[in-house]
Amino acid sequence: MNHQEHSDSGLPTTGFIRRHRLAQLLGVHVSTIDRKVKNGTLPRPIKLSDKVTAFDAAELHRWLEDRIAISNGGDHD
Repeated sequence: MNHQEHSDSGLPTTGFIRRHRLAQLLGVHVSTIDRKVKNGTLPRPIKLSDKVTAFDAAELHRWLEDRIAISNGGDHD
């Protein structure tokens, strides 16, 4: 049985998340996810196999924390 913990946002705190699910959770279109990866404003996904690419959930949480800190006028390292 696969068990993943989730944060209040619904985003898993461990494991991997596919780009369509990430777009759904963030309330954006998949093309927005692709654009943010391409321009470096979103962490790059990891190629897990020939046909599976996904984002590291822990890395996404760090990215979200940074975004929140920036939007609150703070600086987060």
